[in-house]
Amino acid sequence: MSTGWIKLHRAIRNHWLYEEDRTFSRYEAWLDLLMMANHKDAKVKLGLEIIHVPEGSLITSELKLMDRWKWGKAKTRNFLKLLENDEMIIKKSDRKKTTITICNYSVYQEKETKVRPQADHEQTDHRPIADTNKNVKNLRNKELKEEEEKSPVGNDSPFQQIEDKYLSRKGGLMITPNDAQAIERIIQEHIPLEDILVWIDEIFDQYRPRHRADGIKSFSYLEKGILDRWHAKNNQPSNVSEFKPKKQQDNLSALEAYAKEKGIKFGGGLA
Repeated sequence: MSTGWIKLHRAIRNHWLYEEDRTFSRYEAWLDLLMMANHKDAKVKLGLEIIHVPEGSLITSELKLMDRWKWGKAKTRNFLKLLENDEMIIKKSDRKKTTITICNYSVYQEKETKVRPQADHEQTDHRPIADTNKNVKNLRNKELKEEEEKSPVGNDSPFQQIEDKYLSRKGGLMITPNDAQAIERIIQEHIPLEDILVWIDEIFDQYRPRHRADGIKSFSYLEKGILDRWHAKNNQPSNVSEFKPKKQQDNLSALEAYAKEKGIKFGGGLA
């Protein structure tokens, strides 16, 4: 059955299965955010400041989430941005903290103190449950696709590892659609992932900006450099020269040359 409710107490996070040292999937990270969110309004002390944290919100930081989920900075930021774009969360950050608010939190949590009619469960606030379930399903489908593309180099897909390397060198939160297309083209060339990651570093290290505003702005620039290096690697000149056997004269030519050398008329008699 795909309808109805199950209840998960937050204490499940203390279970040894949940506490296993592992890299979270995006689906697990989303559920983790749901379980970390306050189930009722609360006040949190942050330094000397008392902060009001409403129901469905949590106070955290990108560093804490990175450590918790065993993710890199780029992947963590991209995931939170994905949730924002899909209107699943609202994220506000300052120098001290990151506040994450789960959109339509009541969709995911049934109040323990009040039993509501079934009709209330079918739609709350602005978005129906069907839309929310679709969001969760889409996240899971994306995760399954990434699992199929896992690389032995790391826990992320080749695309994600290339994206993370590019963003870590270039700086920024997200790649552009053109960047994504260029990465896909590179992957389709079947170039070893280890070479791609090394060459990205190499291209950035060798780049000499002409002025302070100059820099590598797109993955298309890296694409050309990677293809140049891949072509050079597969077309290295050989140190072994081609063996050409010495042309041998036939017997008649040899006799003619010998007769000429001795002054003998070829065919008999003296020349």
